[in-house]
Amino acid sequence: MPEIKEKHPTWFKMKIERRKLIKDLPPETAVNVLLACWDYLETMEDPKNLTAIERIAFSAFFPDMEEAWIKYEQRITAKKKSTDIV
Repeated sequence: MPEIKEKHPTWFKMKIERRKLIKDLPPETAVNVLLACWDYLETMEDPKNLTAIERIAFSAFFPDMEEAWIKYEQRITAKKKSTDIV
């Protein structure tokens, strides 16, 4: 398992348009995809243990997770700049 980053986003947008995708997957597959998403948020590394269908479903969430990382990094940078000014 990849190392969990000390600092990382704690959430990503679960957009409603992804609901059908998750509902159409077998329950175990849906759980694996969602867990892989949270693992990605903690490690920023692509999961290695997904089946082909899980990888396809994971890729549907990937832009949302990238956005979460970008916003997190922007927030941290802005916070650092504001404390550097003071």
